[in-house]
Amino acid sequence: MKISVLSFLFYFFPLISFAQEINESDEARYLEEDKKKISVVGGMSYLHNSFGLLYEGRIFRLRPNDALYTEFFLRYRWLDLSFSFAPKLTNINNDDPEKGKTKYFNFGFTFFLSPKIRQNLYFSQIKGLYFQDTKEFFRVLYGNDYNEEGYLQFPDAKYRSFKGETSYLWKGDKSDYRSFNNMTYQPLKDVFVISTGLFYQYNVLSDMNKTIYQGNTFTEIDNSPSKDFRIALRSGVGVQEKIKNWYVILEIYPEIYYAKVIDEDFHEFNIGGYGNGRVGYDNGKWFFGAGAQLNLINSSNENFYSATQWLFRAGIGFRFNSPTFVNRNFDKIENILK
Repeated sequence: MKISVLSFLFYFFPLISFAQEINESDEARYLEEDKKKISVVGGMSYLHNSFGLLYEGRIFRLRPNDALYTEFFLRYRWLDLSFSFAPKLTNINNDDPEKGKTKYFNFGFTFFLSPKIRQNLYFSQIKGLYFQDTKEFFRVLYGNDYNEEGYLQFPDAKYRSFKGETSYLWKGDKSDYRSFNNMTYQPLKDVFVISTGLFYQYNVLSDMNKTIYQGNTFTEIDNSPSKDFRIALRSGVGVQEKIKNWYVILEIYPEIYYAKVIDEDFHEFNIGGYGNGRVGYDNGKWFFGAGAQLNLINSSNENFYSATQWLFRAGIGFRFNSPTFVNRNFDKIENILK
């Protein structure tokens, strides 16, 4: 079924290629004008993330409480930043006393080392987790008659993740691939790209020594952090179709990965896939859109590596002229880097 849907999308995209595209001179003029503009996006994201705990041959899920948070993107020329957090003024991620409170923070940036080499770097931290399979876990310990309600909470638990990806564009270059990064770039024309990327991720799960269950607090004196890393080789295609000010973007990347739990005899080679899609509107001054990401790992222990299964995001943004002194200073920096 999934293969049929993807085949339909790739068949459908060429049928809408009647959209007007800008010529090379218009594109060059736009790119030059874009150097003097700042793009800002604000929106919301929902991230479904789970961390597996292997016990007695079974995987039990450790999760943050409702991963809904605000997200912002800021871009000026090649400086492309993103950050997100759960605002304190709302009840986001804190609405269920049985699951505890969760705090989020993410920061990252993207840049091109050359017209065909793109670099992504990200840092994220989640504080406050709960044991989703609490009842099933206690039934393993005490038998199937255990029927107490509630969740084990780890209020001080921190999950920190350092991620990066270096990609090479076999077909296309940075002017073609700009709008695939995020909504701060205006899609200019129909694009087809082929790329190969090396993805690397280092994770640390720590501060699990404090536990809350049914209002009671328990403290474990000794608790060592759990560390793991994953390396994946991704290769795939991306398609962008533009109809006047509307656009559709789709990327699909099968991957081969290796994962290892540090200081433990647990590692694995396997296959997986990464997909990204977005639909939006952009008239050059203001824009909006919504999209989704999906990360699939073909593994019986897929939760163990703390991989994001899926993410939805929606946002709205605008562009405005940057101050003259900022343009002047960045011109000097770019002249030095040439």
